Amino acid sequence: MKAQGKTKEAESPIRLDQAISLFGPSSSKPPPLSSQINNIGVEKASTVPQKTSPCVDKDDAKSYGKLKEKRKPPGTTGNDTDQGRPLKRARSECASAKEHEDFYILDANTVIEVDGVLFKLHRSRLVTKSSFFAQLLQHDLKDDFLDNGVRVENDGKATVYHLGNITTVDDLVALLKFDDNPTEYHFQPPPFSVVAPVLRAATALRFETYRVWAARVLGQTCPSSLADLTPEPIQNAVEIVALPRSCEVNSVVKCALYELARTRRIGLPGLEQIGHADQKCVELMRELLVTTWSEIAVRIGMSSCQHDCAPKADVFSPKKKKKSFAPQETHSCSFKSGKQQATWDKCVHDSGLYTKFLFDSVCGAQALIDIPWGEVGWCSDCIQSKRATWRKIQQKVWSDMDNWIPSNV
Repeated sequence: MKAQGKTKEAESPIRLDQAISLFGPSSSKPPPLSSQINNIGVEKASTVPQKTSPCVDKDDAKSYGKLKEKRKPPGTTGNDTDQGRPLKRARSECASAKEHEDFYILDANTVIEVDGVLFKLHRSRLVTKSSFFAQLLQHDLKDDFLDNGVRVENDGKATVYHLGNITTVDDLVALLKFDDNPTEYHFQPPPFSVVAPVLRAATALRFETYRVWAARVLGQTCPSSLADLTPEPIQNAVEIVALPRSCEVNSVVKCALYELARTRRIGLPGLEQIGHADQKCVELMRELLVTTWSEIAVRIGMSSCQHDCAPKADVFSPKKKKKSFAPQETHSCSFKSGKQQATWDKCVHDSGLYTKFLFDSVCGAQALIDIPWGEVGWCSDCIQSKRATWRKIQQKVWSDMDNWIPSNV
């Protein structure tokens, strides 16, 4: 009789292109939770070939075996070369969560479910970084948890925490990848495609440190201070406005709305991504910007020279000044000679400045302030007075915009 050889096939590893879904298409009845979780992070089983000793002599072979035993890593015994080795944290190679690829860590111990995708993560790290998970993993389910569909499922062998509609797979994957290497963008700011999902997920799951970081990065690219505004276009304005107000970046959202209001393009693409309240806010902002600019920039208006309007010395003052025999300097100013409109047309209209800031009276007022009016015949008193007026108008317009920004969208 021929001996029948027994063969043992190696277990196939988990492929990242195979989604670990709670409700897979292959079976109408979902498998038990314990079998799902055991399939996460399974290492590839392989047969380790035994190396033969290169020695020929028996004594040499014995000494080689002793030397080999000394070189064995601590915690290993016999031929089991894998026993005693600490499990290393594995990085996910998933490129797109939309394809339902599974983000897993081999030595993790907490299972999270989002949109049918399982995430096996470190419990201690989640509790340390997130007040949301610190509360959830203690099974302290408050009303706000239940309202968002958060639930805990336990079949006696495993526990799965279903996050409901708290966050999305894409946002959670972005947050986990950033948490895996938070110093990656220490010297170079990340793109908006990285900041936005991290901000949304960190806000929803209460990773406060990461939320503050993402909000600060957005503030650098989209200034909230009037002094930091420039005529340069602000990128990703529509996407910034579409961020949830719960992210607490209202000052950044205001700047993005202002950017949409001052743009010259009609029918701005992507404007349908923002809510109707934000669209109405953009319309009101644009109307304010255009109206204000036409009021301050069309004409300089007829006004007297501020030097002549300055208060004179009291002739009845008991203190008498010494009489000076030096020739008195004559005061000259465009406002005194009636040439102020001519100089205004030259500096504002002929230069193209009026057309450039037709939809942006905030930066337009700053452009008027920066013109060297002394070179065209204005006296220092008139320059100081006009610049103070333009600065007040600029501040009022910027402040009035707050009245139209929706607080909750």
